[in-house]
Amino acid sequence: MTSYFKHLILLCMITYVLSENGTEYKDSCFEERNSIYPCSSTITGNVILMLFYGAILGGAAKLISDGAEMLLDLGFSPSIIGGVVLPILGAVPDCAIIVSSGMGDDAQNKLSIGMGTLAGSTVMLLTIAWSSSLIVSRCSLNKHGESIDGKGKGFNLTKMGMTPLPEVRSGIVIMLLTSLFYFVVQSADWKFGARNTGEQPKYVRDAALATFVLCLCGLAGYTIYSVFDSKRNERRARLHKEEMAQRHVLHALIVMANKQTFKSPKASRATTDVEDGDPDANKEEENEAISKKYFKAWHMKKGVRKHQEESDALLSDERSSAASSDDEGTPESDPEKEDSKLVMSAKCVVMLLSGVALVTVFSDPMCDVLAAMTNTNNKSYIPISSFYISFVITPFCSNASEFVSSLIFASKKTRENATMTFSQLFGAATMNNTMCLAVFMALVYFKDLKWYYGAEVMCIVIVQWIVGFISLARTYKVWMAIPVAVTYVFCIVLTWLLENQLHWK
Repeated sequence: MTSYFKHLILLCMITYVLSENGTEYKDSCFEERNSIYPCSSTITGNVILMLFYGAILGGAAKLISDGAEMLLDLGFSPSIIGGVVLPILGAVPDCAIIVSSGMGDDAQNKLSIGMGTLAGSTVMLLTIAWSSSLIVSRCSLNKHGESIDGKGKGFNLTKMGMTPLPEVRSGIVIMLLTSLFYFVVQSADWKFGARNTGEQPKYVRDAALATFVLCLCGLAGYTIYSVFDSKRNERRARLHKEEMAQRHVLHALIVMANKQTFKSPKASRATTDVEDGDPDANKEEENEAISKKYFKAWHMKKGVRKHQEESDALLSDERSSAASSDDEGTPESDPEKEDSKLVMSAKCVVMLLSGVALVTVFSDPMCDVLAAMTNTNNKSYIPISSFYISFVITPFCSNASEFVSSLIFASKKTRENATMTFSQLFGAATMNNTMCLAVFMALVYFKDLKWYYGAEVMCIVIVQWIVGFISLARTYKVWMAIPVAVTYVFCIVLTWLLENQLHWK
């Protein structure tokens, strides 16, 4: 019955949105009534569509991330997967939205959505995700001001924090250097005039081409560096394998609990004859004993390595139990292992292709919805630039996997996992400075679009340098999360001031 009501409500919402396509009001939605995608001319309808497309893009980003990490289980080199595949595939959702924003007849107006995605993605990862990861990973500090892995409860601004490994600083330096790429095209626009909205001279377009080439060179250099950065790639592979081991241990726990719960009738009668007292109470005691014995093997916060012996024993018991209950009693053969690997390979390919396909198909309607939210020709609209809508909304869709995985790694409360977390965030910002900016510059140059984003560039660069300098500290204390989180709001206010008070483009 509950499922019936859910489907009924969903049908009503879709009917409401689609019904607006037939309205006599001559708005942009009316002109697109023959499109395969639904549209709306009201704020309510566009919000519903935005949530719908946002959920799809978020799920697509998760499919791409999980499919890429599954390559590690197939035996591929951690250097190639961690240095090339994961960073590039992680930037695919943002790039798809940027490309979609630069297509169509109104590409110049919609391009602000692409800039909002680029700026919002960078700022969100370096402020909200950074501060959240620090709070989640906080540990007590010793007398030398360094964090103690896994130790510390409660909340203290000055006596708790996290000390990442020194190698995280290389990622910070690379991010700061690549952030200077923005100034190649922006300096040309400043020469033309920060407030000048007339026809841009040719040298601005040439500067966009130079930025495009520079970003491609930076992307190639960063990729090569990531491939040969064996420590980071091996750490990612090891942490991924530990997580998979934890899942196997949990699966074994469930299997053993089920074996204790669902006994054969013959065994149950034999047990009942010899037991004194309440059988249910005895069953509860057995399950509790099993839980106490094996739960430590899957304790997320302390890591699986500390309890590897318990994990191995548990998995060994599961294998022996499965072998004794099987009449054949034969171990898994090599062809079966090959079949399992083949199935995993097929699953990995399906996840990657599905994620890329969903991002490709639904990025364009997402851009249309974001543009419709601020379209003055609609029945109702939000009287602000579409940049601010895309700045807030799209990053949480396109970067959901990075955000969630950073919190998961941070929750382990170890220096190694924290290093992985912050390196991932700085690496994502570097990919935005190279790959995503290269896509944006290609649109500006090859489609002859105008560059009117001086305020947004200042916002991106200032946030990167503020967070970068804060992150150069040896230990990130909890209080640092406050100014970093506030920087997110500061970024929006700064952009508004530059555009509306100083009249920057």
